[in-house]
Amino acid sequence: MIFFRKKNLKEKKAQNLKRAKKSWQKGESRVGHFPLVFYLEPTSVCNLFCPMCPVAMGVSEYQYSEKFLDLNLVDSLSEPLSFALRCFLSGGGEPFLHPRFLDLAERVKKLGLEAILNTNGTLIDSSLARAIVELELDCLSFSIDAVEEEKYSRLRQGAQLEQVRQAIAYLQEEKRRQGKDKPYINMQFTLYQENYDQLPKVVDFALELGINHLVIEPLSPIFSFDSKYQEFFQAQYLPAENPLLLELKNLQKKAKEKGLIFSSHYLEEKEPINFPCPQPWINFGIRTNGRVFLCCGTAENMGSITEKDFSTLWNGEKYRFVRERVAQDNYPDFCQLCLEEARSPKFNLELIKG
Repeated sequence: MIFFRKKNLKEKKAQNLKRAKKSWQKGESRVGHFPLVFYLEPTSVCNLFCPMCPVAMGVSEYQYSEKFLDLNLVDSLSEPLSFALRCFLSGGGEPFLHPRFLDLAERVKKLGLEAILNTNGTLIDSSLARAIVELELDCLSFSIDAVEEEKYSRLRQGAQLEQVRQAIAYLQEEKRRQGKDKPYINMQFTLYQENYDQLPKVVDFALELGINHLVIEPLSPIFSFDSKYQEFFQAQYLPAENPLLLELKNLQKKAKEKGLIFSSHYLEEKEPINFPCPQPWINFGIRTNGRVFLCCGTAENMGSITEKDFSTLWNGEKYRFVRERVAQDNYPDFCQLCLEEARSPKFNLELIKG
């Protein structure tokens, strides 16, 4: 979890935030502000084979010839990026496979954005840990779906749990050595049938590694709409029922007593969204092949940044269409599953609400 602070923003970013909030509240389809959040997918490939991953499944949406994000493309977006507040440097693949990932991250940090990424952690050695801390990347979220070596190796095929333990240890040591608080370290535990037996040990594992924030999430039906993933989801999803909910509440209590931040979508009330989803007004995502996406709640193709410039896309027909429909509470069909899950509309909401 990143605790974003609106104070002390550079004037251009503060004004852009103000315009974005007003545009969202008024439901404008054509906007006069830049995105608040960018998603830049560094790679479309991974060094592991994990059963819940659409990349490993061969889902066509994640299979394209461009394996690494072109840094020239990032440079061409320097103006809109300079107005933004947050950047997610992850996507379908493992970010640290990008041969120039640190150059990419440095560009983002120099433009004054929060830099956040998900990683499997297997590529972080002492040298990379030093560079990560020096750059003051804001948050690394480690995907760890098992806390026992044998189960981890089976679920995260191609990796060993000790690699991840050592990666986090390198980061913790560098933070102490350099006297820095960043990166904030999350542990993302995606819970499903196959790893339910690991749940009782998760809090102790996170405490042992000095994790800042433990997130235990259900499989998401909106991660991919491909039939291969949906079949996996239907077979492995754990519904929000007792005794699971009771076990999670007990883990949450234990974590709180030990000073570990704990959160889970399982424990959130699925109340209807009583505000327009802000994502069409704040997000701009780019895959390694240049395809633009709106948010993590839909696979809808919003165009290509290699074929059209940023301004043409940001105020183009597709973005305007979605904003207009959302403002009228008449969401497009491709938003419906996400609305039922009631998760994505709240993502990054703290940037613009309040």
